[in-house]
Amino acid sequence: MKTPDVAVTAPAHLGIALDPAWNLDGRPLQQPRPDDFDTLRPQLATRTDETGIPAALLGYTRTPPAGWSVDNSAMGGGGVTEWCGWSFTTDEFWTQAQRDQQRESNVRARGVFAVAGGDEWHDKAVTGTFDSPLVSPAHPVTGGRPATLIYTTYYRQEAPQKGEVSVSYDGAAPVLVRTSTADVPSRTETITLQVPAGATTARVRFRYTAGNNWYRVIGGVRITSA
Repeated sequence: MKTPDVAVTAPAHLGIALDPAWNLDGRPLQQPRPDDFDTLRPQLATRTDETGIPAALLGYTRTPPAGWSVDNSAMGGGGVTEWCGWSFTTDEFWTQAQRDQQRESNVRARGVFAVAGGDEWHDKAVTGTFDSPLVSPAHPVTGGRPATLIYTTYYRQEAPQKGEVSVSYDGAAPVLVRTSTADVPSRTETITLQVPAGATTARVRFRYTAGNNWYRVIGGVRITSA
Protein backbone atom coordinates (compact mmCIF):
# COMPACT_ATOMS: atom_id res chain seq x y z
CA MET A 1 0.00 0.00 0.00
CA LYS A 2 1.15 3.54 -0.79
CA THR A 3 0.02 6.85 0.69
CA PRO A 4 -2.10 7.73 -2.41
CA ASP A 5 -4.07 4.49 -1.85
CA VAL A 6 -5.62 5.90 1.33
CA ALA A 7 -7.59 8.55 -0.59
CA VAL A 8 -9.29 5.95 -2.80
CA THR A 9 -9.62 3.09 -0.30
CA ALA A 10 -11.94 5.10 1.95
CA PRO A 11 -14.61 5.92 -0.69
CA ALA A 12 -14.37 2.39 -2.12
CA HIS A 13 -15.08 1.02 1.36
CA LEU A 14 -18.18 3.21 1.50
CA GLY A 15 -19.38 2.01 -1.91
CA ILE A 16 -18.65 5.31 -3.66
CA ALA A 17 -17.70 4.79 -7.30
CA LEU A 18 -14.35 6.30 -8.28
CA ASP A 19 -14.63 8.65 -11.25
CA PRO A 20 -11.66 8.32 -13.68
CA ALA A 21 -11.96 12.06 -14.26
CA TRP A 22 -10.61 12.56 -10.73
CA ASN A 23 -7.25 11.22 -11.99
CA LEU A 24 -6.31 9.81 -8.60
CA ASP A 25 -3.00 7.99 -8.28
CA GLY A 26 -4.09 5.45 -5.67
CA ARG A 27 -5.52 1.96 -5.95
CA PRO A 28 -8.22 0.75 -3.50
CA LEU A 29 -7.08 -2.12 -1.30
CA GLN A 30 -10.44 -3.78 -2.04
CA GLN A 31 -9.54 -3.96 -5.74
CA PRO A 32 -6.24 -5.86 -6.10
CA ARG A 33 -4.97 -6.21 -9.66
CA PRO A 34 -2.91 -9.29 -10.58
CA ASP A 35 0.46 -8.49 -12.10
CA ASP A 36 2.90 -10.95 -13.68
CA PHE A 37 5.84 -9.15 -12.10
CA ASP A 38 4.51 -9.79 -8.58
CA THR A 39 5.06 -13.52 -9.11
CA LEU A 40 8.79 -12.78 -8.91
CA ARG A 41 8.76 -11.79 -5.24
CA PRO A 42 10.05 -15.21 -4.03
CA GLN A 43 13.01 -14.83 -6.43
CA LEU A 44 14.15 -11.40 -5.25
CA ALA A 45 17.79 -11.30 -4.15
CA THR A 46 19.96 -9.01 -2.07
CA ARG A 47 22.31 -6.47 -3.63
CA THR A 48 25.26 -7.50 -5.82
CA ASP A 49 27.19 -4.35 -6.80
CA GLU A 50 25.08 -1.69 -5.10
CA THR A 51 26.43 -0.29 -1.82
CA GLY A 52 23.77 2.12 -0.55
CA ILE A 53 21.09 -0.55 -0.10
CA PRO A 54 20.85 -2.49 3.19
CA ALA A 55 22.74 -5.77 2.76
CA ALA A 56 19.79 -7.91 3.88
CA LEU A 57 17.12 -6.22 1.78
CA LEU A 58 15.61 -8.54 -0.83
CA GLY A 59 14.72 -6.46 -3.86
CA TYR A 60 15.82 -7.45 -7.36
CA THR A 61 16.03 -10.15 -9.99
CA ARG A 62 16.99 -10.06 -13.65
CA THR A 63 14.99 -13.20 -14.41
CA PRO A 64 11.63 -12.27 -16.02
CA PRO A 65 8.30 -13.91 -15.15
CA ALA A 66 7.05 -16.96 -17.02
CA GLY A 67 6.24 -16.08 -20.63
CA TRP A 68 8.24 -12.83 -20.55
CA SER A 69 11.74 -12.35 -21.96
CA VAL A 70 14.52 -9.76 -21.94
CA ASP A 71 16.65 -9.39 -25.08
CA ASN A 72 20.12 -8.20 -24.07
CA SER A 73 21.78 -9.17 -27.36
CA ALA A 74 22.56 -5.51 -28.12
CA MET A 75 23.33 -4.59 -24.50
CA GLY A 76 26.74 -3.15 -23.66
CA GLY A 77 29.10 -4.88 -21.26
CA GLY A 78 30.10 -4.25 -17.66
CA GLY A 79 28.12 -1.87 -15.49
CA VAL A 80 26.23 -2.45 -12.26
CA THR A 81 24.99 -6.05 -12.21
CA GLU A 82 21.58 -5.24 -10.75
CA TRP A 83 20.64 -2.99 -13.69
CA CYS A 84 22.25 -4.68 -16.69
CA GLY A 85 19.20 -4.67 -18.98
CA TRP A 86 15.66 -4.76 -17.65
CA SER A 87 15.45 -5.73 -13.97
CA PHE A 88 12.52 -6.44 -11.66
CA THR A 89 12.54 -4.67 -8.34
CA THR A 90 10.57 -2.99 -5.55
CA ASP A 91 10.20 0.60 -4.38
CA GLU A 92 12.29 -0.07 -1.27
CA PHE A 93 15.23 -1.47 -3.22
CA TRP A 94 15.17 0.83 -6.25
CA THR A 95 14.63 4.06 -4.31
CA GLN A 96 17.49 3.35 -1.91
CA ALA A 97 19.85 2.64 -4.81
CA GLN A 98 19.76 6.39 -5.59
CA ARG A 99 17.92 8.89 -3.41
CA ASP A 100 18.11 12.10 -5.46
CA GLN A 101 16.42 11.14 -8.74
CA GLN A 102 12.70 11.57 -7.90
CA ARG A 103 12.16 7.81 -7.76
CA GLU A 104 9.69 8.28 -4.92
CA SER A 105 7.34 9.84 -7.52
CA ASN A 106 6.75 6.40 -9.04
CA VAL A 107 3.32 6.42 -7.40
CA ARG A 108 1.43 4.25 -9.93
CA ALA A 109 3.56 1.13 -9.48
CA ARG A 110 2.79 -1.56 -6.89
CA GLY A 111 4.70 -4.58 -5.62
CA VAL A 112 7.35 -5.72 -8.10
CA PHE A 113 7.81 -3.71 -11.32
CA ALA A 114 10.23 -3.59 -14.25
CA VAL A 115 13.03 -0.99 -14.41
CA ALA A 116 15.52 -0.07 -17.12
CA GLY A 117 18.06 2.55 -16.08
CA GLY A 118 21.04 3.80 -18.01
CA ASP A 119 22.14 6.04 -15.15
CA GLU A 120 22.31 3.34 -12.48
CA TRP A 121 23.94 0.85 -14.85
CA HIS A 122 26.72 3.39 -15.55
CA ASP A 123 27.75 3.55 -11.88
CA LYS A 124 30.46 1.02 -12.83
CA ALA A 125 32.60 1.07 -15.97
CA VAL A 126 30.70 0.01 -19.11
CA THR A 127 31.34 -0.67 -22.77
CA GLY A 128 28.76 0.18 -25.39
CA THR A 129 25.29 1.51 -24.61
CA PHE A 130 22.16 0.41 -22.81
CA ASP A 131 19.82 -1.32 -25.29
CA SER A 132 17.31 -3.76 -23.84
CA PRO A 133 13.80 -4.78 -24.97
CA LEU A 134 11.36 -6.37 -22.51
CA VAL A 135 8.93 -8.69 -24.34
CA SER A 136 5.55 -9.81 -22.98
CA PRO A 137 3.83 -13.17 -23.38
CA ALA A 138 1.40 -13.61 -26.27
CA HIS A 139 -1.96 -12.05 -25.40
CA PRO A 140 -5.10 -13.25 -27.21
CA VAL A 141 -6.66 -10.74 -29.62
CA THR A 142 -9.38 -10.83 -32.26
CA GLY A 143 -8.26 -10.17 -35.82
CA GLY A 144 -9.75 -7.08 -37.43
CA ARG A 145 -11.03 -5.68 -34.14
CA PRO A 146 -9.34 -3.06 -31.94
CA ALA A 147 -7.67 -4.02 -28.69
CA THR A 148 -6.41 -1.88 -25.82
CA LEU A 149 -2.92 -2.02 -24.33
CA ILE A 150 -2.78 -0.75 -20.73
CA TYR A 151 0.26 -0.38 -18.50
CA THR A 152 1.68 1.86 -15.78
CA THR A 153 4.85 3.79 -16.47
CA TYR A 154 7.23 6.40 -15.13
CA TYR A 155 9.92 7.85 -17.38
CA ARG A 156 12.62 10.48 -16.96
CA GLN A 157 14.24 11.67 -20.17
CA GLU A 158 17.71 12.85 -21.11
CA ALA A 159 18.97 12.64 -24.71
CA PRO A 160 19.93 10.36 -26.41
CA GLN A 161 17.69 8.18 -24.22
CA LYS A 162 14.52 6.77 -25.82
CA GLY A 163 11.66 4.53 -24.80
CA GLU A 164 9.66 2.61 -27.39
CA VAL A 165 6.54 0.44 -27.31
CA SER A 166 5.89 -1.90 -30.23
CA VAL A 167 3.53 -4.82 -30.81
CA SER A 168 4.06 -8.02 -32.78
CA TYR A 169 1.01 -9.91 -34.08
CA ASP A 170 1.35 -13.69 -34.48
CA GLY A 171 5.15 -13.40 -34.46
CA ALA A 172 5.39 -10.87 -37.30
CA ALA A 173 7.77 -7.88 -37.26
CA PRO A 174 6.96 -5.50 -34.36
CA VAL A 175 4.87 -2.41 -35.15
CA LEU A 176 5.90 0.77 -33.30
CA VAL A 177 2.93 2.23 -31.37
CA ARG A 178 4.57 4.78 -29.05
CA THR A 179 7.91 6.55 -28.58
CA SER A 180 8.93 8.51 -25.48
CA THR A 181 11.54 11.25 -25.83
CA ALA A 182 10.24 13.54 -23.07
CA ASP A 183 9.47 13.08 -19.39
CA VAL A 184 6.39 10.97 -18.64
CA PRO A 185 4.99 11.40 -15.10
CA SER A 186 3.91 8.31 -13.22
CA ARG A 187 0.63 7.34 -14.87
CA THR A 188 -1.42 4.64 -16.55
CA GLU A 189 -1.03 4.70 -20.33
CA THR A 190 -3.68 3.37 -22.72
CA ILE A 191 -2.97 2.64 -26.39
CA THR A 192 -5.59 1.51 -28.90
CA LEU A 193 -4.20 -1.27 -31.10
CA GLN A 194 -5.39 -1.83 -34.65
CA VAL A 195 -5.27 -5.62 -34.79
CA PRO A 196 -4.69 -6.96 -38.34
CA ALA A 197 -7.32 -9.22 -39.87
CA GLY A 198 -6.70 -12.85 -38.95
CA ALA A 199 -4.33 -12.12 -36.05
CA THR A 200 -4.89 -14.15 -32.88
CA THR A 201 -2.06 -13.05 -30.56
CA ALA A 202 -0.11 -9.91 -29.69
CA ARG A 203 3.22 -9.54 -27.89
CA VAL A 204 4.27 -6.17 -26.47
CA ARG A 205 7.89 -5.04 -26.69
CA PHE A 206 9.15 -2.30 -24.33
CA ARG A 207 12.55 -1.16 -25.59
CA TYR A 208 14.79 1.25 -23.70
CA THR A 209 17.99 2.70 -25.18
CA ALA A 210 20.27 5.11 -23.34
CA GLY A 211 23.72 6.27 -22.41
CA ASN A 212 24.39 7.53 -18.89
CA ASN A 213 20.86 8.92 -18.70
CA TRP A 214 17.78 8.36 -16.54
CA TYR A 215 15.30 5.46 -16.33
CA ARG A 216 12.04 3.83 -17.40
CA VAL A 217 9.53 1.95 -15.23
CA ILE A 218 6.84 -0.44 -16.51
CA GLY A 219 4.16 -2.41 -14.64
CA GLY A 220 0.61 -3.71 -14.77
CA VAL A 221 0.75 -4.71 -18.45
CA ARG A 222 -2.44 -6.10 -19.96
CA ILE A 223 -4.32 -6.21 -23.27
CA THR A 224 -8.10 -6.18 -23.48
CA SER A 225 -9.96 -7.03 -26.71
CA ALA A 226 -13.03 -5.21 -27.95
